[in-house]
Amino acid sequence: MTESRVPARVLRVASEDQARELAAALQRPGRDQPVVVISTPAGRDVPYVDPKRVLDDVAGLAEVVVIPTGDVSWAFSSGMPPDTQVYGGASRVYGTDLEWVHHPRRSPLHFAYSADEDERVRERLVGDVMRFAVREGIVGAPRSAPDAANTEGKVLGVLGTRALISTEDGGQATVAEELVFSDVALARVLAPGMRVTGVLDPARRLLDIRGMLPDAGALRRVVNATYRVGHVVLGRVEVVEDDAVRIALAPGVVVRVRRAEITGNDLDLLSDLFTPGEVVAARRVPAPLDGLALRLDDVDETEDEPVPAIALLDDGPPWLELPPALQIEPPETPRLPLVEPVVTLRPPLVELVETSHLPLVELVETPPTPADLFGPRQTDPDPGRPAPDTGPVPTAPGGQRAPTPGDVAAWHAGGQDALPSPASAESPAEPPGKAARDLSLSLDAARAQVSALGKELLDDKVKRRQVELEVDRLLGRVGELTERLERSERRAEQQATALRKARQEAARLRRRLGDAGVEVPEDRHFVDDEEQLRFEVLSEWARAIPAAEKAGRPLAEYALGSRFLASLTDVEGVSRDRVVWTLVMVLTGLAPGMNGLQVHRLRTGAGGDDPARHRDDGAVCWRVSLQVNTPSARRLHYWKLPGGSYELSRVVLHDDVEP
Repeated sequence: MTESRVPARVLRVASEDQARELAAALQRPGRDQPVVVISTPAGRDVPYVDPKRVLDDVAGLAEVVVIPTGDVSWAFSSGMPPDTQVYGGASRVYGTDLEWVHHPRRSPLHFAYSADEDERVRERLVGDVMRFAVREGIVGAPRSAPDAANTEGKVLGVLGTRALISTEDGGQATVAEELVFSDVALARVLAPGMRVTGVLDPARRLLDIRGMLPDAGALRRVVNATYRVGHVVLGRVEVVEDDAVRIALAPGVVVRVRRAEITGNDLDLLSDLFTPGEVVAARRVPAPLDGLALRLDDVDETEDEPVPAIALLDDGPPWLELPPALQIEPPETPRLPLVEPVVTLRPPLVELVETSHLPLVELVETPPTPADLFGPRQTDPDPGRPAPDTGPVPTAPGGQRAPTPGDVAAWHAGGQDALPSPASAESPAEPPGKAARDLSLSLDAARAQVSALGKELLDDKVKRRQVELEVDRLLGRVGELTERLERSERRAEQQATALRKARQEAARLRRRLGDAGVEVPEDRHFVDDEEQLRFEVLSEWARAIPAAEKAGRPLAEYALGSRFLASLTDVEGVSRDRVVWTLVMVLTGLAPGMNGLQVHRLRTGAGGDDPARHRDDGAVCWRVSLQVNTPSARRLHYWKLPGGSYELSRVVLHDDVEP
């Protein structure tokens, strides 16, 4: 495709023949550029979407066509496959690969119901054009082109789906979102001041930076290096299944989180808790080898601050951010049912003359003259020549004589007085004036036929006008219902997030009530406190360590110090679940690698050079954080024995530095 083959102006379909030609051209294999078709709303000469601005945004990549709603759009629709038409103010982009012929959703329909929706629909049309152009190779150089000259530049700013670049030669170019990550907003990839490198299309001033984008393997390595076990990280919900949720830690880096790591309530429907595209906080937990594993049920978003999400490019912004504080949209105020407008048609002829471009038959009240019926009088050079014999004289209904071809010949030959009359009637029994009455009856019959045809035409025009009004009303109704559906979907997404957060808050309050000494019902399976604790530790290990990792992460042998169980009960302000989980991290050897636990040796003094506390048997005392950024944050003290076993010492407050 060359630049000159793409029209540089908006094309307008003006006739039904042109509409049929457009329908055929769109379905013709080998078409070399996408086509944007924008229709006008019923009763308007111009569309709500500005076609000139669309053309400016897709210059050189697609042609833009405007089609009026009415006879022309009906002709266009009749030549298109089912569900691929455009009319009534809707717009659509038709790609060159013709997939949309059999899969209309590949070419989505966009509605504009008022001029206020110009920008929204225009952005979608431009995005569709760019996706088609990238997929069909119309724009964007392949990464593998070894001789492609690279252009460097600096990002000046990001606006919507486009980034403005200052190139090294002093010019400017743009980066299109469709030429980066298709499922990530451009503002989450590029930031002002970043340096970028790519292949420049000099005609369109588009900079293709796909050559500098990391693939899924590179992003997985970045995720593994950045997110440590124990970190609370951000992920994007990709897929919600019945028994699991798939969460992306980067584009193409997806982790499947099972129901057991999300909620302990078997009655919870995961589809009620999560929405695809939602950003959630999760904790990274141990996984086999270099694998990735997450859990969400132990994340407290009020206390566990997630680490910043990775950047997809050097010096770029975090690719994910937590949404602002949740504010659920209020439910839609019930409205009275819409009262359908009563269409009052004025005298049909007047209405249609004003609204129709088609000629109408003019109905007249005065009777037609012979010239109206038989045409203009002809001059015969031999007026004395007798009229030819035309055979038997036909009669009109009721036995009256009707006009015959001989009458027509007589009119053309001799004038009005040559028409049959009482004086020239062949039958002497025919009363005077009978021929005139016959002619009058014939004229009445002709007038009735003309009137009937005119009425049928009027009826057809009225019906078509009513159909157009009904289509216009239905399109407006579709717009209203679409808007309400979008609001309902947003509320459902917000409510799903709110429900999940409420469940998390309930669990957090439950733990705090227990920490405050309020009796909270709990599952207790043993009378003996030590046996109960060991059961809880084993259960948490079974749940926290993946099956494939259990052989390499067994629970080390451990003993309870004489004061441990008492401290577990006496020290308030930390939940038992948190203590048990921390014990599992310690006993499996994972705790030292988790920044949030801040594992270090307990020293004999406050100085960094003070010696570590140890016992005569060679055991060294260690200190691990149960809480951070909390007044009098709680700590766990334990002894690590020379043989690799542990002795749990005490749960203490921050300032308590005794073993």
